[in-house]
Amino acid sequence: MGKTLWTFLLLWGGSVIKRLQANQGDHLELTRLKMSLMYVRGIKTFRLLFMSLWGMGICMVFLLMGLVLFHATLFLYSPWSMETKMLVGFLCSAFYLLGTLLLFSKIFAQDKWLRIFHAEGIMEHLKEEVSPAEEGSEKMVH
Repeated sequence: MGKTLWTFLLLWGGSVIKRLQANQGDHLELTRLKMSLMYVRGIKTFRLLFMSLWGMGICMVFLLMGLVLFHATLFLYSPWSMETKMLVGFLCSAFYLLGTLLLFSKIFAQDKWLRIFHAEGIMEHLKEEVSPAEEGSEKMVH
């Protein structure tokens, strides 16, 4: 009876080990599939990023060329006095500078990017975790 029990346990243990080894190949295949999917998504992301940056670069070149040509034409061919041209140039420069600063502050605002990437909840969670630690460190300092 003891010999039969040991034989049964060894056969059962061997079959369990074979099943685990067979499943290990499935896990590796699933991992390879997930990594391949991440790689393809990464390629797509970089392709879209490159196309966006290239398109924005070309648009910026055309915008700046148009801006320079507009002002060159305005200042060369307008019948205004030199003081008036200088005042118009300064006002245009101030308008462009303030507009650029306003656009940059709106476009690159942290809360906007957190909203775009749906990370507001993560930031709130991190703030909640950090605030008790800061309170404890303040008590230790004082």
